[in-house]
Amino acid sequence: MEKKWVNIWGQAHSALSHFYYPSCPKTYRLIINSALSGEKIRIELSNEFAKNDVCIGGITVCECNKDGEFIGEYTEITYLSNTSFAIKKGESLFCDEADFTVETGKYIAVSIYVEKGELRSGNLLDNAVLLTVKGDMTKTPHIENQRRKRDKVREVAAGILHMYLHKPIPLVRSVQVLNAQGASSIAVFGDSLCQQGFWTNRFEQRIRETYHGRYSVVNKSIMGNRLLHDFSPRFPCKGLFGPSGTKRLERDVLSYEDTEYVIITLGTNDFLQPGSIAAAKGDTVTASQVFEGMLKVADVLRDRGIKVIVFNLPMFGECIDSRPHKEKTAIEYNRLLSENKDRFYAVYDQMSRVVNPDKPNCTDKKYLGKDNLHYNKAGGDIVADGIDLDLFG
Repeated sequence: MEKKWVNIWGQAHSALSHFYYPSCPKTYRLIINSALSGEKIRIELSNEFAKNDVCIGGITVCECNKDGEFIGEYTEITYLSNTSFAIKKGESLFCDEADFTVETGKYIAVSIYVEKGELRSGNLLDNAVLLTVKGDMTKTPHIENQRRKRDKVREVAAGILHMYLHKPIPLVRSVQVLNAQGASSIAVFGDSLCQQGFWTNRFEQRIRETYHGRYSVVNKSIMGNRLLHDFSPRFPCKGLFGPSGTKRLERDVLSYEDTEYVIITLGTNDFLQPGSIAAAKGDTVTASQVFEGMLKVADVLRDRGIKVIVFNLPMFGECIDSRPHKEKTAIEYNRLLSENKDRFYAVYDQMSRVVNPDKPNCTDKKYLGKDNLHYNKAGGDIVADGIDLDLFG
């Protein structure tokens, strides 16, 4: 079988805004549990949303336990055969490929020593563990995470917004292995309902159990992301919400050849944000506009041989930014999806699984977090468990 590079982990980058990492000689150890096997590894780094160059002093990869402690010998990663190099402002790059055996279900530690430069490009994903420690610890088998002062900013923001904000993961855009077993990836292309991990992590668990070593689930979601509009400059965190889904499709999905399925869950913020602190009222869109945008995205993906699964929208009537006209537009969009299922590989009705039967414009509160918008664990489980895994057979 032909060998190909497949993502075992990846993320869509946006500007980390107030959650960035100040310049400090520090090691960032990313702990990944690989769903796939491979005989080589390569790492993609990104400084896309930075304001400065970043100086890398060294990178290693090593098999590890779930706490990031090395098992066996580490392997050094280079760029253009150099262990130290710089990533320019706005640049993304692939490090040199390296001989490194990865087994399905094993943990991998990617340790990066950043000598200099603020880290402002990344995401707040909840499907990997990040340890940070001062100094060059890339070759040190065991390290203890050192809490940073800016973690308080994230905790305060989470308290104000009443939502879950995971520790930001900077710099790394993808980790790939050279696979010879015909594996491929399922990309989740969405907003914070996916980025927070409450249904995506459960879905990934089900995929691993059903199709062992066959698929990786790569979460390419960005909080606050909209299908049709870029982040609004009026929002205090500005670039945190990222460019529109239509704009970032090439960068986050089409630039990788291993993607077999894309699950698209965008749309909620297109209807909910306009007229709030997050976006101007002038960004208001109709159900037809979002639906037509979704069709265009699906057509582009289909032309590349990728199967497109679209989620309809859960209702948000309990959310503080909700208004009757926004709820009506979301319901109309869901109707358009339901009546045009044949335009996609599949349409998944997540709304019906979580809706409040007494308030059809609201998601049942037992499935929601404190902000009355995002899923809690119960909501994530019921959404993930309702997905027909035969779609991926």
